[in-house]
Order: sequence, then structure tokens, then C-alpha cells
Amino acid sequence: MMFSSTPLASGADPGSVIVGLLSGLAGIVFATLTLRHHRQVWAWTRRLRASDDVGKDLDDALTYLRELAEHLSERAQKPCREAEFAPLPRLRHLLDDAADDAEPIRPELRTVVERFDRYLTAVLPPATIAARVTATEHATQLAAAMRQEQARIDLKGAVSTAQQRIRALRRAA
Repeated sequence: MMFSSTPLASGADPGSVIVGLLSGLAGIVFATLTLRHHRQVWAWTRRLRASDDVGKDLDDALTYLRELAEHLSERAQKPCREAEFAPLPRLRHLLDDAADDAEPIRPELRTVVERFDRYLTAVLPPATIAARVTATEHATQLAAAMRQEQARIDLKGAVSTAQQRIRALRRAA
């Protein structure tokens, strides 16, 4: 006697075989759909994490820009000497690092850092104590103060542009 390996040849009911095949097929379809859904969820999670990272970078940059804008407002139309510039290099380096991290506003932050460098080089020399200041010394000091104020105005404009860009990115997100 010869044994067959198929269920129908061994006398099994065709209905139970069909039910078994359909159950297996339904399981495969369900597993495939579940896998596709999980891939979409994982992709969404990665996008969300990336946008959270960008949001954190934008928050850091905005904090540094606000601090700089406050400094610039306090020193409007006031000639500053080296002592008043002492805390600024730290802020300049923080903004430079933020520019490296924040991809969406990198060009604006690079402009801020560039103009910040110009502002830092416009520091006035220490005041000389003299009973009398000559007209040429006074004109030189006045020109240096005007250069410093122009550098401050340029920097304030760059800060304002970067802040507006951050607000626009937040509204778009």
C-alpha cells in the first residue's frame, strides 16, 4: 500500500483543508500589514525625534540671540570700553556652536557671528587721563565710537533677522 502525503489523498475533509489554508493566508496578510504599519510608525518616530532635536537647537540659538539683543540694547549709543566687552566672547562662541548645530538657520547665525566679530573688534581703546584732549584725538575717538555704533547696529539687524527666521520656522512646523 502506498501512502500519500497530501491531506486530501488520505481522506481528509476538503473543508477543513481550505479553512486551514485560508487561516494561514490570513495570518500572512495580517503579519505583512502589521510590519508595514510598524515601519511607518518607526519612520514617524524618527521624523518626530529629528524635529525635536531641531526644536531644541532653535531654542538654544534663540536664548543666545535674546541675551545678545539685551546686551546690544543696553549699550545703544554708548561708547564701550574693553571692560564692557568682557562677557561677550563667551556668547560669541555659544552662537558659533549653535550655528554648527542648527541646520535650518545656519546662514543667519553665521551672519550674526560674522557681524559679532566686527563688533568685538570695534572696542574702544582705554581712555587716557589728560587735562586737555586735542581736536585730532577727539575726532579719532569720535570716529572709533561711530564705527562701534555702526557695528552694533549691523549686529542688531542680523540678530533681528535670525530671530524672525526662527519664529517663521516655528510657525511653519
